[in-house]
Order: sequence, then C-alpha cells, then structure tokens
Amino acid sequence: MRINLSAPSTTHLWILVAVSAFAWSFGPICVRYAFEYDMHPALVSFGRMFTGVVMFAPYIWHKGAREIAAMPARSRWLALIAGTMSGINIALMVASLEHISVLINQAFIATIPIWVAFFEVTLLKQQLGKAVWIGILAALAGGLMIAFTTADAPAALPGGNPALGIMMAVISACSAALYIIVGRKVRGAVSFVPYIWLVYSAGALVTLAIIAFNGISLIGYDVRGYLWVLLLAILAQIIGHGALNFVLRFMSPTTLTMTVQSVPILSAIWAFLIFSEMPTVPQAVGSVILVFGVTIVLRGQQPPTSRSD
Repeated sequence: MRINLSAPSTTHLWILVAVSAFAWSFGPICVRYAFEYDMHPALVSFGRMFTGVVMFAPYIWHKGAREIAAMPARSRWLALIAGTMSGINIALMVASLEHISVLINQAFIATIPIWVAFFEVTLLKQQLGKAVWIGILAALAGGLMIAFTTADAPAALPGGNPALGIMMAVISACSAALYIIVGRKVRGAVSFVPYIWLVYSAGALVTLAIIAFNGISLIGYDVRGYLWVLLLAILAQIIGHGALNFVLRFMSPTTLTMTVQSVPILSAIWAFLIFSEMPTVPQAVGSVILVFGVTIVLRGQQPPTSRSD
C-alpha cells in the first residue's frame, strides 16, 4: 500500500506523529551515550544539525536550489533566522544534559508553548484567554518547584552545575519558541524540504561557530561516539523534527504540540530504564505540574471548531 504524501490520510498522519514522538524521546539517551565517549556538547549538536543538511542535500542539488532561489528574499531570511534559533535551541538543550537529568531537561524543554504564548503577547501584541494564563501560572509553579529542589542537588554528570543546566534548558525553550513563531511566517508559503534545509543549514553554522570559538576538534574521538551522534541525528532530527514539520502542514499545531507532550514522559522512562535516573519526589511532582500547565495552555490556545451542517 502506497502513502500519498501530497494528501496523507488521518491514520497515516497519526502514525507519523507516533513514530516521531517515539524517535524524539530517545534523543537525550543518544546524547548521554555520546558524552560517554567524550564528545563535546557543541560537537554533538553540530553532528545532529549537519546530518540533516547532508540528508536533504541531493534533493536541494537537483531541485530544491531552484525553489530556494524562487523564494522571496524575506522568506529566505526568515528561514535562516528560524534556523539560527533552532541551532541555539539544540546546542543549549544538549549542553544542559551535562548538568541535569533527562526528566528535568525535557520538562523545561516542554515549556516551549508557554514561551510561544509569552512572545505572542509581548512581541505580537496578541491577547491570551483566562485558561492560558492559568496554565502559565501552573507551569511556572511546577518549574519553580523543580528549580528550587534541583539547584543544590548532585549534577547528572560529575563536575556539572544543575542551576546552569536549568538556565540552559529554559533559554533553549525560549529559542525554540522564537523558531516556531518565525517559522509560522514562512512555512505556509514555501515547500517543506527547501525550508527545513535552510533551517538545518543555519543551525549547523551556529553550532559550528560555537565549536570554532571554543577550539573544539571535529576529529579524534571514538567511532562509537560518532555513531551515537549519527543515531541522534536520524532519530531526533530527521524522523522526530522532520516528520513533525511535515505533519504540521496537515494538522492543527495545537493538537500536534499537545501530542508531543508525551515526549518528556517517554524520555524520562528511557533514562530510568537505561541510566537508573530516579527523580526526587518534588522533581517528579514539579514536572507533572509543569507539563499539566503546558497542556492547559495548549488547550486554551486551541480555536473553537466550526461546524457546517
């Protein structure tokens, strides 16, 4: 049976969402394994973004370059800005895993919709409903509970700084929110592959600049470390990120983002099973409250459906 990618069925879309969420949730595990082979966070981030560039390069060479050239200049610049924000998001998310557990990392990354709502109010001057504000306050309460009970806790890796890890995860979520907001201005008017290739290219350049600034070598690591970075790129970048960007063209962003809230839970389960990462009771409760608050925000942002009989 063939899947018509120009007009996928609802069943096929939900299968893509499920596969995407599952693949994305394993991303932090790949990062942790790469760290075991002394791979620097910036190198891990670059490998993830650059693999996406290489993966779509044949299409860009044969067809996509013409589509990019035909884009309005404003769309190209916005796509590159979105990619820059995505690169910052990935770099900080990966780096934070040196300092905090997978559960806490993913809980704060899950606040992306909160920051999207915040920037919509502050930058786009939009109005938020009461339910959205309730969700924001709930998420803030959960986030503060995690922060206060984690700042002085042992780091996820020796020599880490949990407070710094939390700050990195929060800034990462902010960057991802800006990536989403900017991407909305472009995504509806351009083709999927050219857009995502520009995003990956800009993100790869950002992470490469971090590598150059810190004088990090690109070679000389255990081959197993490179393999974990490659697996991270395939699971989180190509399948997770790429499939969701494709599905976004056919499904409600609110519905899609609510479904992705399962990713932090799945990631925490993998971390517990593989690395025996057991959160404290306050951390677990705070994470549940935070994700619950984000869900309220997403529900509050969902426009009412209209029926036509």
